[in-house]
Amino acid sequence: MKDIPTSPRIKQIRRKRRMSVLRHFILFFILFISIIWALSYFSNAENMAINKIIVTGTHILDQERIEREVKKDLSGKYIYLFSKENGFIYPQKQIYKNLILNFPRIETLSISHEGLKTLKIEITERIGSYLYCGASIPENKNEIGENCYYINNDGYIFDKAPYFSGNVYFKYYLTLKDGDANPLSRQMIDIERFHLLGRFIDGITSLGFKPIYIVVGKDGINSLYMDHGVNDTLPKILFKNDADLENILENLSLAMKKSEFASEINSKYNRLLYIDLRFKNKVLYKFQ
Repeated sequence: MKDIPTSPRIKQIRRKRRMSVLRHFILFFILFISIIWALSYFSNAENMAINKIIVTGTHILDQERIEREVKKDLSGKYIYLFSKENGFIYPQKQIYKNLILNFPRIETLSISHEGLKTLKIEITERIGSYLYCGASIPENKNEIGENCYYINNDGYIFDKAPYFSGNVYFKYYLTLKDGDANPLSRQMIDIERFHLLGRFIDGITSLGFKPIYIVVGKDGINSLYMDHGVNDTLPKILFKNDADLENILENLSLAMKKSEFASEINSKYNRLLYIDLRFKNKVLYKFQ
């Protein structure tokens, strides 16, 4: 096969084309670098930098700690060029994610601007309605109320609680599904079941009793302890974990409507040991 000779003119045209492509590439590269440099320069301009953080809605959470966490996310640069403090490109999603992760008490969170230089953090805190205090009641009664965690109205464990003496909050004792090593940010029990238990406990209260804590036993038997303010012996209501709570509450309510039963319970309440609702359509009880 013979080589076809290339004319000098064709060679010259090809060379010019290569030079043209190279020149365009160099111009494009210089333009690209210039744009990146300009954007980097403006991203670091002080008049565009967030320099004030306003936190609202906190009651228990430490505002200064929240501000420090936000400032951590605002520090540094994207790919070593663009300032994270810039009001146009600050890492809003990262700030939101880290605050929710580091502050389980936060229920709702809103991040917005007040001008370019001010960041507004609006927070709604979870309300602690109950306490989760571990798998079982401490043997030393003086330790009841220690090592407890706040629970919201859906059974979500969201924050460590300070020590409370007495019965300021209703307490839950049970073994969590994945162990009790770190209960924070976990669902104590199924939400629907938690609501059913709550309505049952409210119903017991409406009958004149004073529930103070419940032990959900591994054996499937629950013990709802009640206060009578007389001595260290606490009466309890026994019921099965899989019981129809509405039905057994109705059974106890019907029993309390019988004057003989109600009179005996009320007159001997300080000696009451338990009311047993584990057996179908029966209300058993025992005194000291």
